[in-house]
Amino acid sequence: MVKRFTRLSPRILVTFAALAALVAGGLFAVTARNSFASPKPGASRSSNVSSFAAKSGSIKVKGTVVIANLGKLSAKPAAGQKTPRVIKLGARPSSSHATATTAGHVPSVSSNGVSKGTVLANFDGVNEIQNNNASATPLEPPDEGLGAGGGYVGNFVNVTGAFYTPGGATAAGPFALSSFFLESPTVNLSDPRIYYDSKTHTWFANLFEYAFPTATFAGESHEDLAVNTGNPVTGTWTIYTIDSTDAATPNCPCFPDYTINGVDQNNYYLSGNEFSLVNGAFNGAEIWAISKSELEAGVAASFAYFNQLSIGGAPAYHVQPAITYGSPSAEYFMNSLDPNNTFDNRLGVWALTNGKSVTTGIGVPSLTSTIISSEAYAMPLNAPTPPGFNTFFGVATSGVVTADFDAMQEVEYINGHLDGALNTSVNIPGDTGARDGVAWFQVTPKLAYGGISPTTKVSHQGYVSLSGEYMLYPHINEVPDGGMAMTFGLGSPSTYLSAAYATKSAGASNFGVVHIAAGGTGPDNGFTMTPGFGGVGRWGDYSNGEIDYSHNTVWLATQYIPNAGDIFANWGNRIFEVQL
Repeated sequence: MVKRFTRLSPRILVTFAALAALVAGGLFAVTARNSFASPKPGASRSSNVSSFAAKSGSIKVKGTVVIANLGKLSAKPAAGQKTPRVIKLGARPSSSHATATTAGHVPSVSSNGVSKGTVLANFDGVNEIQNNNASATPLEPPDEGLGAGGGYVGNFVNVTGAFYTPGGATAAGPFALSSFFLESPTVNLSDPRIYYDSKTHTWFANLFEYAFPTATFAGESHEDLAVNTGNPVTGTWTIYTIDSTDAATPNCPCFPDYTINGVDQNNYYLSGNEFSLVNGAFNGAEIWAISKSELEAGVAASFAYFNQLSIGGAPAYHVQPAITYGSPSAEYFMNSLDPNNTFDNRLGVWALTNGKSVTTGIGVPSLTSTIISSEAYAMPLNAPTPPGFNTFFGVATSGVVTADFDAMQEVEYINGHLDGALNTSVNIPGDTGARDGVAWFQVTPKLAYGGISPTTKVSHQGYVSLSGEYMLYPHINEVPDGGMAMTFGLGSPSTYLSAAYATKSAGASNFGVVHIAAGGTGPDNGFTMTPGFGGVGRWGDYSNGEIDYSHNTVWLATQYIPNAGDIFANWGNRIFEVQL
């Protein structure tokens, strides 16, 4: 069945027909350099600071690709492949969302109200019809990758990508990400990300591939990383591959679920959640810090690797690296805790210092973490929306979709603090029951003795909610003058799944009313809502966004229902630019 699994189960891409892996060969070696010497994993520097050891290596160029040629490389469906795939989420210890157990701990918040709102640009990104045509892989959920800058907006959604002009005209694509990352069209791919670095005029994009063990094959996974420096997006990209199988760690071969990206002046960061390809065991978060200048030069790139990360006595999960603006003395990360999938009021804050050593080889990078107090958050609920009908199976769909865990979503460092947000169950006075809202945080990190300081604390925080409605998969950004924008999906029994957002001025204490960027046009007809897949639809795993630093605007993207779709599903993505 397809729903939120326990953290002991992998989030994997499988075919509907057999729910079995498609195995593809092709390993790319990691060339080891000197091992970094640092304290043992989890070793305490103080009563509330832990440090972790790094390994090192380098990744080699896999090849190059020209987007203008991708039409000649489009995926061709293999025999029997034209069946829908679903990404299962490697979750945390309990498979259920919030229940009566957490009812007394759900934060009570006020409703933000709603408005139609206006934006500078507002257009559709990749949808299921385009995805199916380009990749021959109908799927759910539509994990969102968005990058903006250099005169383009990039939208990478699971296994299909496209580039647009800022006005919404298609500049390239849609094209199969298997072709873009020089993979076979039949391999398992997941969690694409894309980012434009305005400092160096460089595009970065990444996703991961995996293959399950068989009687004659050990199983493997690897990260693919694409880099384009100074070229038109339709021009040449350099493709790198880094082995993520981690065969030497217990329970592996493994794969890096939910890989997220981050960047600072020194490195490009990948952070995943390591799950076993053999038994689904969860080994904790893992982080790669990869030399940014070497990637931009198109040469073999050095990296530092941290794995089996833990915090608060449990494996660390969703350790989100920051998209960093400026040149701070560390790359920062944040994660929520809640190891029992109930409720919590703590955040993990991490610092990677001496990041330039990844490139220079002088000294070693250091990764430290601390735990700070925050406002309360609780596991969100599944969200009821209007039921529909799936043509492929010829049955009604439930209308119920999954919200996120109360796990930290993408993080940004700007103006001296970290911005992050997560889904939480909330109680709104006068409402008929608990809803899904958003908890947001601004954290001011501090350093001490070469690592994160236990005096780090939350500087601002709050909730965003709407009476009678469910908010899904938030993403938050801040611009240089301190204004903030947040996007999320919005739905309820009387609201088709829509793309929404809210903004906060620099001097305001909280976000204002909820704006609808694009209203859903009908019910969700996705195949994961059918009884054979558990009746609970997979709705994204994240939204996304990027600031346009020069114009003080934010580009945002989230899922919604734009059309009737194809016989498998009808998800789409809305891209819009918000002026703050």
